[in-house]
Formats: sequence, structure tokens, C-alpha cells
Amino acid sequence: MILSQNIHWTGQVDPVAFTIFGRDIAWYGIIITLAMLTGLLVATLRCKKIGLTFDDLVEVFICVIPLAIIGARLGYVMVRPEYFPSDFTWDDFVRIFAVWDGGLTIMTGVPFGVLGAWLWSKWRKVDFIDVADVVMPVILLSQGLGRWGNFMNQEIYGAPITNPSLQWFPMAVYIARMGGWYQATFFYEMVLDIAFFVAIIIILRHLKVKGAGVCLYTFSYTLIRFVLEFFRDDGSLYDVVNYNQIICGVIALLSAGLLAFLIVRQVKKGEKIWYGKGGIPKELLPTVHIVTKSKKEKTENK
Repeated sequence: MILSQNIHWTGQVDPVAFTIFGRDIAWYGIIITLAMLTGLLVATLRCKKIGLTFDDLVEVFICVIPLAIIGARLGYVMVRPEYFPSDFTWDDFVRIFAVWDGGLTIMTGVPFGVLGAWLWSKWRKVDFIDVADVVMPVILLSQGLGRWGNFMNQEIYGAPITNPSLQWFPMAVYIARMGGWYQATFFYEMVLDIAFFVAIIIILRHLKVKGAGVCLYTFSYTLIRFVLEFFRDDGSLYDVVNYNQIICGVIALLSAGLLAFLIVRQVKKGEKIWYGKGGIPKELLPTVHIVTKSKKEKTENK
């Protein structure tokens, strides 16, 4: 990519990292992969306290990632008519699944990934909610880091910024194909994702309510998306509320309501839900037992 030296560096990014065997390898895919690997490592550290190992988490990711990618890709192409021309050919069919060209929708990727985790929990006969409470908040971290892939693609930006005093990164980002400065919405979301991730981890260190991790993640992500939907990449701000925004708003409210219900129900049972300094005692944390064939054999030999 050759651009004028007068263009700000945020408008000179090249979406292609390198080319191998004639195929361009996009920064988007590299960054998304690194974000997922970071999530795997952080999830492994968090899962140690409930008895899951790195190998267990790798199994979970093997079940989750393919389904999440399929869901994210389908969510992206299904609302874009250009992927379904009237003279639909085999090449068009292959293009639908061409994730290497970019184009994923997190909103549909997460539910498919959760389905993969649920299938794994059924296979391993473990409590899905106990695992999800620990793992799901980490998704926010991966989503936040993954937004840099959108930066490399020059996408996920907001309204134009015409005031020269505000034309600086990360307040704004220069979009080369548009020839101007726009709100750096990808960066806003990254900051919010990571901030909410940290907040959830702190809360879960003290709050002992089964399902809290799932509710807090769902509430946080949908709330973030609800707010950022006001910053549209069509050049309008505070435009008419769209369907994505309505769905996110409803899910955020339902998640908050469900968490409140779980807390009240536990309090009514006389169970302690909040532990102050020091957090939840280790002996009160849920423990996930995965019994493999080799472990069964060892037990029988004893």
C-alpha cells in the first residue's frame, strides 16, 4: 500500500502482513489468532482454581473455536446480499466460508462458541455453568484485543471528526478510503472490553453466585455493543436505534435481571454471597472433576 506521506499513519496501515505461496496473509487473522491464544492462556490460569488443566482447556477450545468461527462467518455473510448473487456458483459458495479474507461477526460467533463449550461439558460430564463462569469473562479480553484486527482493516469507525483539535489517535482514526478522520470506535470498544473484563474478575473474586460469570459477561458485552451502536460507521451519530441495538439492550436487561434473581434467591436461602478481603475461600470454590479412561484405570489398580 503506497499512500501520501501527508496521510496520518493510522491511514497507512497495510491489511496484509505477508504473502506465502501466492496467498496474502492478513493482519486480521493473525491478530484474531493471537487474541484467542491470549484468552486460552488467561483462561488456563483462571481454571486452575476449579481443577481444570491446560489440556482440558485445549479440548474446550478445540470444540469452541471451529463453531465460533462458523457462527461468526455466517452472521457476517447472511446479511450481505453480495454473497448470494442470482447466478450463484461454486466459487460464490467457497467465498461464503473464506474467513481468511476477513469478515466475522462476534454477535453470532459467541453463541456458536457457547454451544461448543456446552457440547464439551456434556461429553466430559462436567457442570457447564461452573466452567462457563470462569471462562466466559475471558472472552471479553480476547474480543478487546481482537479489535486491533479491525484497525488493520480500516473498519469499525464512527462519525466523521472535522474539528482539527480532535483529529488525533485514539480520539480519531484516519480512514484512507474515506479521505478523512472518524471516531476510533474500534479503540473505544477495546478499552471498554478490557475495562469490563478487569471489573468482572474483581467482582467474581468476592461474589459467590453460580451463574454470575455468565450473567456478568453477557450483560457487559451487550451493554458495550448497545452503547457503541450509537456510533455508526455510516457517518451519523445517535441515529435511529437499529435491530442490533434493540437486541443488545434487551439481552443486557435480561442478564442483569437474571443475576439479580440469582442473588436474591441465594440470599433468601441464607447463603453468603459476598466475601470481603481475601475473596472467596479456596475450599468454597466449585471443583470440576474430569475422569479420563487412564485415571479410571489408575483408580481401579489402586
